[in-house]
Formats: sequence, C-alpha cells, structure tokens
Amino acid sequence: MKKILMILFVGIVSIGYAEVQGRFRTEDIYKMADDGNTTYEEYMNAGENSYLEGNYGDSLDFYLRAFKVEKDDIESLGGIARSYEGLNQTDKALGVYRKILKLNSTDTKALQKKLTLDKKNVSKWNYDKKEEYFEEFETYLKKTNYTNSEDIYILGSIYMNDKSFKRAYTIFKRDERGDYRNYFGAATTARFLGKYDTAIIFYKELLSEKPGFYRGYLGLGISYQMKGEYERAIENMEKYLMYQEDENVYIAMANIYMAEDRYSSAKDILEKAQAKFPDSKKIRKNLGDIYSKLGRN
Repeated sequence: MKKILMILFVGIVSIGYAEVQGRFRTEDIYKMADDGNTTYEEYMNAGENSYLEGNYGDSLDFYLRAFKVEKDDIESLGGIARSYEGLNQTDKALGVYRKILKLNSTDTKALQKKLTLDKKNVSKWNYDKKEEYFEEFETYLKKTNYTNSEDIYILGSIYMNDKSFKRAYTIFKRDERGDYRNYFGAATTARFLGKYDTAIIFYKELLSEKPGFYRGYLGLGISYQMKGEYERAIENMEKYLMYQEDENVYIAMANIYMAEDRYSSAKDILEKAQAKFPDSKKIRKNLGDIYSKLGRN
C-alpha cells in the first residue's frame, strides 16, 4: 500500500507546474462563472488557454461568456469564430466572421477568413453572386498589396476551377514571394492562353524553386511542343516519366516523333509504353497507325 501511495505521489509531483496551474485556472473560471463576478478578461484568458490546448469546446464556451459580458465585442467574436473552426463547424464560423465585418468592415483578418471559408460555396452561386465575391476578394488582395501567397493561391485556384484562365493568370503572377504553387498556376494558365514563352519562364522558375514538382516538367514539355521545339519537349517529357508513368505522355511523345517523320522512334516509344500498359487501347491504336505508316501489318 505504501508503495502504491508513493507512486501516486511521484506521479502528481511529476506533472508540470504550468499544466496544473492551467487546469486549476480553467476549473476555477467555471466555478466563478456561477457567481456572476467573473470578468471579461478572465473569460478571455481562459478561452485563449483552452484554445491553445486544443480544447475548442471549452474555448467556445469561455468566449461566448466573454461576449455576453461585452456586447458587440470583436475580440471575443474572433475567439468564437476560431473555436468553431477548430470544431470544424465552418458554417457557424463563417456567420461569426460576417458579424464581425458588420461591426467593423475594415477588419482585414475577418475578411480574409470570410473569403477563405466562402470558397467552397462559389461553385453553387449564380453569375452575379460570383462576381460580387471575386470583386471583394480582389479588392482585399489590393489592400494587402498581394503580400499573402496563400490568398493569391486560393483566388487563383477558384478562377482556375471556374475556367476563368485569364483572371487566374493575372492573379497567380502577382505573387512575388516565390510560392511554387503560384508559379505553377501562372505557368499553366499562361500555357492555356497560348503564352508559351511566358509559360516556359514560369515553369523554369517553378522547377528551380522545387525540382521535385514533376508536373512542371510535363507542362514545360507541352509548352515546348506547342512552340515546335520538339527536342526540348521530348527531354522534359522524359523527365516527367521518371517520376510518373503516364500512357498519354508516351502517346504525346510518339506524336512529336511523327510530326518530325521519325516513325521508327514513334514505334519504339509506343512499344515501350505497350510493355508498361499492355491493356491500353489508345496505345494499341496508335501503334497500329504507325505500323501502317511503316508498311507493316
């Protein structure tokens, strides 16, 4: 029995002082809540401590109590919204951020959160509501001088999904902080718009920043292909295939060889592809066409 008590005592002593202190503070604040004397600051501190510990249900409760003490208080509303996000209740968080903006339309943090959380709804909206959202997001980016690469990526991606490639390109290229995702976005949208030289520049920037981002080699290869620079196109497509086997890329390389009347090379690359994708109907068809060109049955 003495041994058991000693183990329990050691266990209690071994708990960190800050942890014990934090626990007592949280429990005490709940007790104090019933006597009506708890201050706004105490609720806010308890909410912050709970939030930092990942106890989002507790932090939500404390921030709501603080808000009852100080009506229309933006700080406690911010805590409420963050707690809802922690609980994955994004629709409720979005509603709170909207309330904050009604109280203070210049709150850029709340605006950024609202725009980010609203992105999942864009595809459901009609044209006018989308345009209103796009205008609000672009205005926000201008106010922040395009300093946040993540914000740029979010809006650029929304434009991409909306097939608004010109808008996406305009946004992606504003990133001056070297986020490889925005380089890729700018390169790909430039390619879609027929700006192949520009696309090549951005793809090279991307690959210098992140050499292992193999999709960049494919985009670079396609850009060179569209310019008629076939050797460079093949070179970069081969680099892509080192990372990712893709029957469509083999077919694209065969088409490049055929455009140069290099049917034997086209045959070789497709036979290599057929060994890797024996059930591919597309490869079989393209090989059949090449065999016909070479006079084989």
